[in-house]
Amino acid sequence: MSVAVIVPPSAVAEARLDPVAALRRQLASGNGVTFSNVTVFKSWDGEPTASRLSGVHELAHGEVIASEFLDPKDGRNPERFIVFPDRYYEQSSLWRKHLPEGKSWLVIRDKQSLALTCGHMRLSHPATLKALLAGAKARRPAGVYDGTRTTLYEGIITLGDVAKADPDLLVLDRKPTGIYAQVRINWKLWIGQDQLVRRCQSSSLLPGWPGIDDLEPMQFDDDVRLSRWGRATDIKPPAADQVATHDELIDMPE
Repeated sequence: MSVAVIVPPSAVAEARLDPVAALRRQLASGNGVTFSNVTVFKSWDGEPTASRLSGVHELAHGEVIASEFLDPKDGRNPERFIVFPDRYYEQSSLWRKHLPEGKSWLVIRDKQSLALTCGHMRLSHPATLKALLAGAKARRPAGVYDGTRTTLYEGIITLGDVAKADPDLLVLDRKPTGIYAQVRINWKLWIGQDQLVRRCQSSSLLPGWPGIDDLEPMQFDDDVRLSRWGRATDIKPPAADQVATHDELIDMPE
């Protein structure tokens, strides 16, 4: 006697997804994803500096269309940012004493590059994710993140190969060429059962700042966690009456 097993259509569709297809679906969803990351930078003096960010990205039309995040700094003077492709809003102690009365945000109108980043890689760029997975040297079951058991992929890729997949990539404000294209990135990706990235680690050693010959190599280590894929997200700018422009700042040094 045989028993027919009925699999819900949604489960069949999800099973057919690969990580790149799953990412594309989220990028077109109009929803969002929560993120947190810790970046450790070790400069020429050997002293490591850690920075932390946490927030949410809004996804639509195949890309990140807005981001809102918090930089806790030392815990006493956190900085908040709301970022759109053509401008960003900043709320921080740096500007607070220069804002006109009644204003709590500063707007900077400048082109912004929005992405899910992990070190020098843009994980919201499907071709980049595809290139990473194609070069994976190891794959094994891993822990549970964001409520889903994950598979760990890891490998090494050069900045030049990342730039081939993502021609718009900038590293230290420049396209990686010459010795920078040869920089190796050690990476790890934890991918959930729904084929979405839940964690990424990257580590790279840059030869210095382009155009400045006397700087020693710089080590960048990034640890990014992504959660709540598909969360309802609608990032809006602050109320207009709370926002000042740069021209409105007061008591600014000459």
